[in-house]
Amino acid sequence: MGTCNHPQQHQNKSSKQPRRLTKMDTASKDNPTKRRLIPHLFRQFNKSTSTEKIVAKIMELNNKAVTLYCEGDFSSASSLFQEAASLRQESDPWPSQELERNEPPPSSYIYQRMDFDEGMVLYQDTEPVETGDHPKSVQAKILFNAGQARRKLDDLCGASGYYERALRTFLLTDLNERTPVAMITVHKVIVPILHNIGQVYYRKGNLKRAIVAYKIALQHCKSLLGEEDFSVGITLNCLGVLYYHLSVEQSQEAIQCFLEAVKIQQRVLGKNSKEEATTLNNLGRVHVQREEFDKALRFYELALEIRRECLGKDSIDYAATAFNAGQSLHQKGDCDRAIELYQEFLRVALVKFSKNHRDVAVVLSGIAQIHQERKEYDKALELYEESLEVGRGALGEYHSEVAMLLNRIGNFHFERENFEQALTVYKQGLKIEKRVLEKTHPNIIVTLSNIGEIYRQRGDFDLAIKLYSHALSLQRKRFGESSAEVANTLNVIGLIYDQKGDSNMASKKLQAALLLRRSILGDEHLDVSATLTHLGTIFYRKNMISTAMQLFDESLRIRRAKLGEDHRDVSFTLYNLGLCHQLQGSYKEAISCYSETLRVEKLVLGADHRDVSMTMYKLGEAHKADGDMDKALIHFKNALAIERSTIGREDPATVARTLNEIGNIYLARGDVVPMMEAFNEAARIFQEAGLSAQSVTVSGQLYAFGISVPAAAPAA
Repeated sequence: MGTCNHPQQHQNKSSKQPRRLTKMDTASKDNPTKRRLIPHLFRQFNKSTSTEKIVAKIMELNNKAVTLYCEGDFSSASSLFQEAASLRQESDPWPSQELERNEPPPSSYIYQRMDFDEGMVLYQDTEPVETGDHPKSVQAKILFNAGQARRKLDDLCGASGYYERALRTFLLTDLNERTPVAMITVHKVIVPILHNIGQVYYRKGNLKRAIVAYKIALQHCKSLLGEEDFSVGITLNCLGVLYYHLSVEQSQEAIQCFLEAVKIQQRVLGKNSKEEATTLNNLGRVHVQREEFDKALRFYELALEIRRECLGKDSIDYAATAFNAGQSLHQKGDCDRAIELYQEFLRVALVKFSKNHRDVAVVLSGIAQIHQERKEYDKALELYEESLEVGRGALGEYHSEVAMLLNRIGNFHFERENFEQALTVYKQGLKIEKRVLEKTHPNIIVTLSNIGEIYRQRGDFDLAIKLYSHALSLQRKRFGESSAEVANTLNVIGLIYDQKGDSNMASKKLQAALLLRRSILGDEHLDVSATLTHLGTIFYRKNMISTAMQLFDESLRIRRAKLGEDHRDVSFTLYNLGLCHQLQGSYKEAISCYSETLRVEKLVLGADHRDVSMTMYKLGEAHKADGDMDKALIHFKNALAIERSTIGREDPATVARTLNEIGNIYLARGDVVPMMEAFNEAARIFQEAGLSAQSVTVSGQLYAFGISVPAAAPAA
């Protein structure tokens, strides 16, 4: 195709230096790459001696510019390419069109993201014009070359304009999401044109247009070069990367593209090539996106082995895959191995880059997160602060990834319940995000929600509602009224109103969330079950027991179907149903619900958990109300034993309450001595808790009864 450089790849977590790949059109006797057509097709370009001179001049200017381009004199090359384009227009005018002048996106995030991508080939070559080239090829080549020179001068918008004009030589319409991808031309120059247009759209964040460009490029690669040509594999890899970034919903398309690309790479280059490793690494990334960490790790390990053999352990590409594999190991809970691979990345990166590099900051933050999970808080905070310092040194203060690092530190303080420190850091991150990101960017929404949650935890419910409502308005603008994000935030706002004591507003917001969740997720989703449960508790407190039971019943059905019989959430819903049955006087149904709750809690939480004692206490109440004092006494005593060992000093009033119930059981049975012991101890504990001895409640009137509390009563 051209005479100097090779396609450049943008790497995932890797060097900014271009990697070398085989030319997409490699010249051979059987497959010539110069676009020549039958000479008579060029006759319209030779109508006069004057025209012949212009043609010769165009070729001279273009090819001289190509030489200057290869020598690195891009400014002079650009001037000559533009002069050639001007002469070509005079000899056979085409409509003059303004160069596209798209402004870069409001965030530098799109540009930084390029560091993470692998195998996104960028054609660097220019195209020589030769005698016999079709007029359309001449026109497209000159414009393409002018775009190449503008790109080398970092004029992305100017390059984009020339690429677009080159493409319009062959297409009668602008490239957009509705452009038919099956439009085929015989001019091979369209392949680098489409690839570089796709690359420009990608850098601008217009992924859908980029996908259209690469789809048309794929059709041309297959049609002009063959189904098994290496260019087909390269283009499939590019499409896979775009589908990966577009959304998780497109992840299956990404996987299909990557798998097809690997097959072609193996057939053309043999197994275990560095190009195959690139695509395997991309497959790992898309499986991480799908939270399929076992599959991701399998692909990362294959890529890591190939890169170790092909590139060596000091290669930044090897280090990049080590980091990616470390992330998957982290997700799987293998933190020791994850740290080893993170450190392996740092070993290479600190040599290849300066310390103040964005990827170094990201990895330091990842190691900090592991220490945080291990409760090694001092080490975690030290690493978080180091990652922030490195990030600021690499990217400056106002960068979206600096805001991300601040939010991680905010999350750290939130977990430690250092709400003031968390609030300060979140606000710093929000200030940056508002400056560098679009107004409805998801990161801004998350930070607003984090700040709202701090106010909620502090009991500042009005401020919490204000922040969450702001987040909700941004979600509606970005995702639409009927989105899962809107439903989630409505659900949270409903819960805050409930905490605030405004049950009417709480039920209104929760019912709106329920309606959205049913329409978006379906009636059988666990999020629907959660909202049903929240609504049920509100109606229970309003003494609307029948309505509450309907909601709990539906929630229980969903949770059993999705989670099985032995899940904690199932036992929680059963407990709520037990409360409803008990309040309605259906004690046997209540006992059944509480008994199943107790079975699951012992299985999941252990026999001595605080929640187990609460369920035992409710079983005691239900058996007592049902007239079975023996079983009631057993459950109250079992509850008391757990309470003494778990919350005796933290919540003595609960221990006293259970002793009070035990005393009443003995009273009903006429067992005076154990009755007196239980009542006396309950009264003493109530007094020690700052309550009155009169807090003891005596059920029944067996005989006149007074309680004395000796000063030297034994400790609980």
